[in-house]
Amino acid sequence: MEAPRPGWAVRMIIVMVITAIFFRCVTATNHSVGGSSGWDLNSNILAWSATTTFQVGDYLVFKYLPVHDVLEVNRTDFFNCRTVNPISTHSDGETVIRLSQLGSRYFICGRPQHCLMGLKLRVQVLQRLTDANNSTHGGANQEERLRPRHPPRSPPSPPSSPPIERPPMPDLPVAPSPCICSEVGEMMMKNGSMNWYFVLLLIMLTSIP
Repeated sequence: MEAPRPGWAVRMIIVMVITAIFFRCVTATNHSVGGSSGWDLNSNILAWSATTTFQVGDYLVFKYLPVHDVLEVNRTDFFNCRTVNPISTHSDGETVIRLSQLGSRYFICGRPQHCLMGLKLRVQVLQRLTDANNSTHGGANQEERLRPRHPPRSPPSPPSSPPIERPPMPDLPVAPSPCICSEVGEMMMKNGSMNWYFVLLLIMLTSIP
């Protein structure tokens, strides 16, 4: 049988890596911020975010006209609609931001009065469901392994009933059994093993020619 060539093995490894990357990308979700109307004052950003679930690995897609931009800010600046010193600024018309970790992220429009008019987005990033299930099962299995196992306890035995006393049986005369043993045999039965020793010795002596 011919051994697999090194080039074939390398191609297989590349296919496996690309498949894993593709599978991970497929599990992520692209969220078009604001729905069909996009990042605009006509969109109800608050209602849209309330009906959307954001998980780690998902992407936010901001689509907007040149009259808008996207600023990522901290929590205080978000509620105060303050555009000074943002975390990041985007103005390319189609901004894609990856949600890489758990927690809250805040975005506003930096144009004058747009944030006060409702063009702002707060995102609560949750753990991906598949990752949460794996960690839950793993923790449950670890807890099961660490949990001491005790032998099952047997059910308590029911209380014993008091013994029933029976009236004594009258003594009946025992008829003597006929004696079928000789006096020698009766003596052997009474004296036990010592007599058997003499019997064996007698047999050995009589069997010598």
